[in-house]
Amino acid sequence: MPWTVNRADAQGLGVWALALGVGVLGSLAEDDLARIRPALTAVPAVALAIAVVLAVHARAVDWTSGPGISLIALVTGLLATGVSGRLLLSKAGVAGETG
Repeated sequence: MPWTVNRADAQGLGVWALALGVGVLGSLAEDDLARIRPALTAVPAVALAIAVVLAVHARAVDWTSGPGISLIALVTGLLATGVSGRLLLSKAGVAGETG
């Protein structure tokens, strides 16, 4: 993190990211996006919430540091994942109804 966090916060964030990644990879491996429909809805909301927190703490963040750039990439990735997942899910639903 580009600001100081305690050990419990860092571990909690790591576990959350690992669980999200495993869930998404499992769904992609099994070609079952419907299983993660709630996550695909929540991921863009999480990205927006993180963006709000970053906006509030903008002065405390070292934006030129590796962690600062990584955090920007994380927020962008979460938003892209949620939006693209919802698009794929809607296309799969349309294809399932017509075919």
